[in-house]
Amino acid sequence: MKKNTILKNWMSILLLSFFAFASYAQSTAKLNVGDPAPEISYSKWLKGKSFNAFDPKQTYVMEFWATWCSPCKAAMPHLTELQKHYEGKITFVGVNVWEKIPKGQSYETVLPSVEKFVQGNTANMGYNVIVDDKDQNMANKWLRAAGQNGIPASFIIKENHVIWVGHPSQLDSIIPKVIEGSYNMKVFKENSDKAAQKAREENEAMMAMFNPIQEALTAKDHKKAFELMDKLVAEKPNFKTSMSLLKFKTLLIYVDENQAIAFAREFQKEYKTAPSLFLGEVYKTENLSKDTYLWVADNFGSTAEVTNPLIFDALATCYAKAGEFTKAVDNQSKALQIAEKALKNGEMVGTVMDYTVEEYKKKLADYSTKK
Repeated sequence: MKKNTILKNWMSILLLSFFAFASYAQSTAKLNVGDPAPEISYSKWLKGKSFNAFDPKQTYVMEFWATWCSPCKAAMPHLTELQKHYEGKITFVGVNVWEKIPKGQSYETVLPSVEKFVQGNTANMGYNVIVDDKDQNMANKWLRAAGQNGIPASFIIKENHVIWVGHPSQLDSIIPKVIEGSYNMKVFKENSDKAAQKAREENEAMMAMFNPIQEALTAKDHKKAFELMDKLVAEKPNFKTSMSLLKFKTLLIYVDENQAIAFAREFQKEYKTAPSLFLGEVYKTENLSKDTYLWVADNFGSTAEVTNPLIFDALATCYAKAGEFTKAVDNQSKALQIAEKALKNGEMVGTVMDYTVEEYKKKLADYSTKK
């Protein structure tokens, strides 16, 4: 995987393999194709005309997404096209879920950041948008209940019943059949219900593995947490990357920065794109030592092939926190240049927006005065 994509995807790797299961998979509800649609719950209706119940005469597409989910953002322009094409026949609703929140906090705490994202992405979100309620009922009673452990995920609702669940890329072929009456729900249901049950069982197994780690971290028993992480990786090698990131973050914030860097040095010997992942974790963490910020930035290596402004912005942030403002200006300038070009050309949808460019300009001005 290229450095350009690593920073954009590092959060989803960690969220989907740990935090999503530990924090969000609390519901025991089951939702299968053909079942009545669960109720609509939201903390705020951000866009479009609100409603609290499905009209049995109307067909709906409930599209689940998050601000950190690159595939979700990539799907938004086409969903907008579909909403325009099927105006009056189908109502699309984007449902924001699974944003990371502080432990014990209500999901409503994400409202400011999600609202900012939606307002800055108006052209690509030409449909209704809501944010999950304080107890995350949309995530639990819809997604988890239907065995959907990843996003984006779409639900088609007709006559108050769930008639189809899948990836939004499949909507082009499904919607026409639904409208003309040729869609065979019974055929789809057989395979869908089996897949959903398997996914629910896998989710329960994941929780059984991750919950002890979460409990140890909550109790600040870091030694036990690390032992459990190592045990999990030994049994499930595919979790090595996510557990290594979690270990790095725990060492960095709660144990010792030098130990975190020592661990990082060893890990990146076998995982060559690890420097991007460490950068993604450190640049947004406050109150670390200047040496840590500088090491992570320098450790990233060559930026000759980097075309993602998020990476240059992260590097600039680390250099600024380390007091290296000449390097901060250089990297922030590159971030701004790429972002302005992407915005002008309509590239990097959902990642580069008007406010992204403005934020980069302010940072550049600030760093320039401190050179």
